[in-house]
Amino acid sequence: MLVTWVREVADEPLLLNGDTYAEADANTWSLGPASGESPVVADVVAAFEETARLQGERAAAMGRTATFYVWHDVQAGQLKCSTSSSPRDQLPFGAKLDLTVPLAAIVEGFLRHPGGFISWEELQEEPLPEVEFVLPVWAVEISS
Repeated sequence: MLVTWVREVADEPLLLNGDTYAEADANTWSLGPASGESPVVADVVAAFEETARLQGERAAAMGRTATFYVWHDVQAGQLKCSTSSSPRDQLPFGAKLDLTVPLAAIVEGFLRHPGGFISWEELQEEPLPEVEFVLPVWAVEISS
């Protein structure tokens, strides 16, 4: 199902109007495997690459340039993807991005440890050390 859902993103409405926040709201998809499903990393990667290609064709038909990107939202326990008219080095995140991580590494990290739920026992009362958060994101500029 995950592979099917990734491919279905290419059929969803696509907004590319230069409004970063409106695009993020309209074009961001949260994905995960169906209960009991064990997706293969290579199949999920191929589905994302195909979706990026199709989103590129759609952006080109609109006369726009765009960036398709994928990340693992550990807090939500989801694999997410989106399309933006922003260049890949100006994606709408408040964190520093690592754009060098391969898509397969992001997908594999999600499939091994999706995240999401934190038990009361895992919460810490003392403050954590200040560490700069860097989000791994696979991003590819798409269009003609």
